[in-house]
Amino acid sequence: MIPNPMALFGAAPPPAPPPTLLDSLLTLAPRYRQAGCGTSAYPFLAATILFTLLMQAWERYLDWRQHRRISEPGSRVPRELEALVDGMQTSQGESSPAALLAKLKAKAPATRAYALDKSRFKFVCTTYSLAKALAFVLLGAMPYLWDSAESIGQKYGVGGEIKTSLIFYGLWELADTLLNLPTALYSTFVVEAKHGFNKTTPLLFVTDLGKTLALTALLGAPMLALFIKVIQMAGPQNLALYVGTFFVLVSTFFVTIYPVVIQPLFNTYEPLEAGPLRTKIEALAQKVHYPLYKLFKVDGSKRSSHSNAYMYGFFKSKRIVLFDTLLKQCSDEEIVAILAHELGHWHHGHVLLTFGISQLYIFTAFAFFGRCMGSVDIYSAFGFAAEAGASSTAGAPIIVGVLLFFAFLWEPVDHLLSFVMTWNSRRMEFQADAYGRTQGFGAPLQRGLVKITFENLGVLDPDPWFSTYHHSHPPLVERLRGIDSKKAR
Repeated sequence: MIPNPMALFGAAPPPAPPPTLLDSLLTLAPRYRQAGCGTSAYPFLAATILFTLLMQAWERYLDWRQHRRISEPGSRVPRELEALVDGMQTSQGESSPAALLAKLKAKAPATRAYALDKSRFKFVCTTYSLAKALAFVLLGAMPYLWDSAESIGQKYGVGGEIKTSLIFYGLWELADTLLNLPTALYSTFVVEAKHGFNKTTPLLFVTDLGKTLALTALLGAPMLALFIKVIQMAGPQNLALYVGTFFVLVSTFFVTIYPVVIQPLFNTYEPLEAGPLRTKIEALAQKVHYPLYKLFKVDGSKRSSHSNAYMYGFFKSKRIVLFDTLLKQCSDEEIVAILAHELGHWHHGHVLLTFGISQLYIFTAFAFFGRCMGSVDIYSAFGFAAEAGASSTAGAPIIVGVLLFFAFLWEPVDHLLSFVMTWNSRRMEFQADAYGRTQGFGAPLQRGLVKITFENLGVLDPDPWFSTYHHSHPPLVERLRGIDSKKAR
């Protein structure tokens, strides 16, 4: 063996080279780690952070494109939109195309100012959200909250995984609510108020927040406890089937009670009074054989001057709801046309399709969850102690496994599925528009869409990339063009 020549002179060996950036990423670990937490053999934490940064870069690029689009000098209505509005048909007593176009042009500067303020604020919000997310994983907030929940449980004599999980999730929700409070307040009382939309008082804001937290505790806690129990009973092999069935039952339960129990806590729902509008709506429902059980108007103006109309519920809990703001902004014929669009969603089975897709999503996600969340390395990467072969979640708490899976590991799939769902939503909107046209409401539907757009200061000419990626509803010009093309056929 050849001796080390430096050792002959008593010299120390050369120092090891400093770790590279790649070395640091591969060994990245949260600051707070549970006692007994090992070292992950795979860089799950680093991969999660890199993917988050990559998606943030892509989405901020889209935001920049949109901001640049609405920042262009001048406040104008796109030429194609002008031509579409100018060519609309009108009935006697309805707004003329010239009047609608004049209103669009008059609202264009306010639309641009509102869009710019929202765009600027979005850059602030997304930066804040990214900082929160990075701090959350790098500081080890999740294992710290779990250990805190265990300490609270021990202090008050509350033990067991389910009870500790409820305390943990309560701490999680409370922290998340407090951290999101500044942006929610600024959005409501500064951005929305500046442009005349906010009607929420500080007292109403606090009351809504209190009701939301109370409902989360009263309804969410039992459901979470039952959810954990279902996973404990299922085991890895039957996990997808058990959890999928659980979510079908829970979703059906909430869809049933939401309009009759939860919604009235926040808004007042009154039957639409007898008159020409109600008569026209009932005639439309009878014509298309829609089981119209309940027709309400809601005091949406209590919180905002934005307008809307929607259908909700299954079976005999079906209801059509009109915002009081919509009743002031549109004529009876235009409101019936908007409802014809909503009935198009029912006619094409969009509600059941969306419900079915969501249940398929849950089934697929938990099939993957059952296969990968037994890995000790996943929990170790995020600061949790786990044991190989202990259970479907490697001995770690079930709620921790679920949160880690959906918040980090499933995120790439979620982004892809989210885009697919956005595309499908736009497709369904075109179908519903076409249905409204086939019922003889093409022209009033166009007028109603134009009015809703300028009354809500909707962007008239969004960036196509931004809109395709983010907007579940197509831009106004595409919808008007689509209705016109159906007319041509």
